[in-house]
Amino acid sequence: MVIYILNSQKDRELKIRLLVVNLLRELKNSYTYKELSSIFNIQESLLCRYVNGNTIPSESHSRDILDKIKSKEFLSKFLADKIIKYDDGFIDTSKMLFYPNLLKLLIEMFYHKYFGNRDEIDKIVTVAVNGIPFAAIASEAIAKPLIIIKKHKDSVHISYIDENIKESEGMITSIYLRKDFVYKGEKVLVVDDVIRSGKTIYSTFRLIQKADAKVIGALVLVGVGKEWSKISNTFNIPIIPIFSL
Repeated sequence: MVIYILNSQKDRELKIRLLVVNLLRELKNSYTYKELSSIFNIQESLLCRYVNGNTIPSESHSRDILDKIKSKEFLSKFLADKIIKYDDGFIDTSKMLFYPNLLKLLIEMFYHKYFGNRDEIDKIVTVAVNGIPFAAIASEAIAKPLIIIKKHKDSVHISYIDENIKESEGMITSIYLRKDFVYKGEKVLVVDDVIRSGKTIYSTFRLIQKADAKVIGALVLVGVGKEWSKISNTFNIPIIPIFSL
């Protein structure tokens, strides 16, 4: 029997090289090879081989490409251009999902910048439904389980914790968290796609506290205005929008 033992350093290097290939493939959906060549200062023919999978970039090439992609001037601007704000106020972030590896990279960067020095989180929580795709990518990026708070109960045989959301004057809805999904003392990161007034985040924080868990913060794709910042001050919990409108 032959046992293969992966060298951890070599394994990490290979992951970075393969990640760069996937990032380049996503960027190729928006740029020509000529444009990519100008951005990364790499020959078009070599970029073509990278994207087609005929050649994997070297370690040094991979790190150079990754550093340029991660720069604030490139990654944040590239994804910010995918946000559409309609005249009726609707914020459409769906086009970002065409670039899952780029979005995952940006989430990792923001998480480590704002929450990396905090106690390691146990779970990620989001409220159905619009925030689920973003939260799923965040769950993969941070490598933590994803818990979805719903606006209905799935079964009368399951125990839930509930909390009200005051949608408007005279209109109150409820959100539900399964009791067996979050435990006492667990550290939770709340993730959502868009925050405006902060009503949903407010109720989510209260719901998690009812479960005797600890909210370490909220990571939101788009923050609109500043009204939501009152929620952060009320709970003394950081709410971090990746993009602000």
